[in-house]
Amino acid sequence: MLLAWRLLPDTERVRDVRFDIWGSLTLGLGALMMLTGVNQGPKWGWASSAVVLLLVGSVGVLILFVRIERRVSDPLMPLRWMRTRNFVVPVASQAFANFAYMGGLLLSPLVMSEILGYDSGRISLVIIARPLTFALLAPLASLATIRVGERLAAMFGWSCILASMLAFMLVDESSGVMLMVAALALSGAGFGIAGPALTSLVANSVDERDLGVAGAMQQLVNQMGSVFGSVVMTTIQVATLGAGLETSYHVTFAVAAAVAGVAVMLAAFVRPTPRTA
Repeated sequence: MLLAWRLLPDTERVRDVRFDIWGSLTLGLGALMMLTGVNQGPKWGWASSAVVLLLVGSVGVLILFVRIERRVSDPLMPLRWMRTRNFVVPVASQAFANFAYMGGLLLSPLVMSEILGYDSGRISLVIIARPLTFALLAPLASLATIRVGERLAAMFGWSCILASMLAFMLVDESSGVMLMVAALALSGAGFGIAGPALTSLVANSVDERDLGVAGAMQQLVNQMGSVFGSVVMTTIQVATLGAGLETSYHVTFAVAAAVAGVAVMLAAFVRPTPRTA
């Protein structure tokens, strides 16, 4: 807090702007209902009345949110963003990548424990590869993005996550530790490379006064991708256990690889920020 007070510049207050109360309530309620339904689906049953009601109801509430945003003078989320390629595509691409990234984050310790037989201490050491590569590469990748552009950076980063999911598919009881380290490191590197590039695209696609809302919207969709990935991948792994433990993980990571592939394809459609020589 002290650093923020010292380093962050103050901004001018915008006069004659009304807070979009109903937009905030409907967006929050719709997201809450959807995430609760997805999160509780494996426990309550996907066909249970509560889960169906939550998921269907969330769609209805989000449709109401859009209708509200069309009518209010100062919308929480200007709907013109939905027609802005460098807002919609980066947000969607990052959500798909988060599906694979967070699903892999949740399942990788289970792979090491159940297939490779690692204890908790060894798992903790191996899994450091993911945050370590993220922390090391993110600052360097930001500099590289200035040279190659956001599109190539995002496509390369998400391709690393795709390669990570494919590496997880190769893990069996005879696999060495380096395969796990490589799979984890690829995930961390991928997000460290692509994440900053797409975040900058989103920031550059909106007015300066809307940066806070745009960033919050991006994080909301990203978190929804994370929840979907964690729940869906866990559900697939449990549902395919009958084919064998290793096979269940291989099938799950194959699905994650396909979703990461969608993220790569979406990243190909962003427009790099023009730069002067």
